[in-house]
Amino acid sequence: MKIRLLRQPFKFLQKAKTPLQSKIVEELKRIAGNPKIGKTLTGKLKLVRSHKFTSAGVQYRIAYQIRGDVIVILIASRENFYRDLQI
Repeated sequence: MKIRLLRQPFKFLQKAKTPLQSKIVEELKRIAGNPKIGKTLTGKLKLVRSHKFTSAGVQYRIAYQIRGDVIVILIASRENFYRDLQI
């Protein structure tokens, strides 16, 4: 399955330091291989899935939707993740 990044995840990936970039790419490949790996969110975000991973002791999350391809909406640390995700 193909991965597509919206503007925020693309910029986040560009600005991230190399170890974090590598970890994000690894996790995106895992999602491409098995899109249902992430947990389905609830409420207004019920069409969005969230995949958690840790890098350098910090927990990050990837929010995405499955629409033929995997559309990555947000990549961010756990802090304020859901506030930033409000669609």
